[in-house]
Amino acid sequence: MTELFLSLLRVLVALGIVIVLILLTLPYLLPLFQKLKWTRDDRDSRVRLRKVIPLGRSMFLMELEIKGRLFVVAMTEGAVEVLYKDEADNS
Repeated sequence: MTELFLSLLRVLVALGIVIVLILLTLPYLLPLFQKLKWTRDDRDSRVRLRKVIPLGRSMFLMELEIKGRLFVVAMTEGAVEVLYKDEADNS
């Protein structure tokens, strides 16, 4: 019983040390993480999601704008099908 208690105590002390180290380094690392650009801006993206219409449990209609052209896409679990493709430029 005491051996189990000592091993549990060692794990808890190690976990406490790790948590303290994370809390000490977080104020220094957080500004660095905030400077990184994790996602692209929507403004310079060529693909824009305009509307999503759920039709069922796993069926959706999506309206996409890709390089100024409009696409209506049906998505299910097993397939993706283009239902409408705008032939003229919307720009």
